[in-house]
Amino acid sequence: MENAKTRKNSAVEFISRHLVASAYQAIMRVKQTNIAKLLGVPDSTILRRSERLTETMNILAASGVQDFVFEGEKKLPIEQYRWLMSSAMEFARMQLEATEPASGDEYLTA
Repeated sequence: MENAKTRKNSAVEFISRHLVASAYQAIMRVKQTNIAKLLGVPDSTILRRSERLTETMNILAASGVQDFVFEGEKKLPIEQYRWLMSSAMEFARMQLEATEPASGDEYLTA
């Protein structure tokens, strides 16, 4: 058995851990009482029921799911995100240059 090859994929494991963390974050964002009311189950069973998330997220990660989109969120492609960040940095640089005092002006008092 010690010479057996493992089928674990580190990329899938990483994505699975991310999915589990996102799922738990979503669960903790809402009161367990509210979740229990919607499901029609006792409050005390919500976290116990979520123990199976790890196995489910492993399956989702292996099938290609990489992230969740929650209500009010929007996921951007990395290229669009980089463009937005570079535009924001350029704008900040221009604002900084526009508000810098001209050379010698810093010694003037109002």
